[in-house]
Amino acid sequence: MDYLKDNNSKVKQNSVKFLEFAIKNEVLNFGSYKTKANRQSPYFFNTGRFSQGSLLKDVGVFFANEIFTIEKKLNIKIDCIFGPAYKGIPLVSSISIALSNNDRNINFAFNRKEHKDHGEKGIIVGELKNKNVLIIDDVISAGLSTYESIKTIKENEGIPLGVLVALDRQEISNSIDARNFRCASCEIFSKEKIPVFSISNIHDLILLLESKNQNTKKLKCYLKEWGSLFNESS
Repeated sequence: MDYLKDNNSKVKQNSVKFLEFAIKNEVLNFGSYKTKANRQSPYFFNTGRFSQGSLLKDVGVFFANEIFTIEKKLNIKIDCIFGPAYKGIPLVSSISIALSNNDRNINFAFNRKEHKDHGEKGIIVGELKNKNVLIIDDVISAGLSTYESIKTIKENEGIPLGVLVALDRQEISNSIDARNFRCASCEIFSKEKIPVFSISNIHDLILLLESKNQNTKKLKCYLKEWGSLFNESS
């Protein structure tokens, strides 16, 4: 249990609590899964498991607490949270309710997968124009959906301030210069000047599992192939 004793900062403890919550409710699964970046992964973060009101409520609180921290770090108020379709939609809905329960009323918006040509039309539900926007997503791996969200927000005259995910897989992107960066999160910050925040990450997951004497060989091998080399100081 050295990890939990030696890393007792508030940030680490929040990460541990979230990971234990995700594992307990089978949101975080282990096996063999293909990712959006076409990689065979030994684990999968299944946001679809947040399909009960109580679970969605709890995950909203985890995100909301992190948002208060981000606003303090950036020294700016976020006007809007953006959830990319489809998994981001229930997340931003839950987060906005959790924030309102703490006297923080915030707008949320999301995109459609298809263009709507009647009613309010377009692909955006909500208002992004001239708003400081925080992108919300379940995970970041190669950063594909993050770049899409940044592009969508800019096209609709919003200002993407940052990204917040539940789990940062800390993998490299598929770009031609991906190996020049520690992971996709670092690449996004370097190229877009947009910071990526996370409630938890793969390194914390490995350390947590090891503290419980669980085998992490497959996770480490995957991380060495597609992400930053594992070291306990990261």
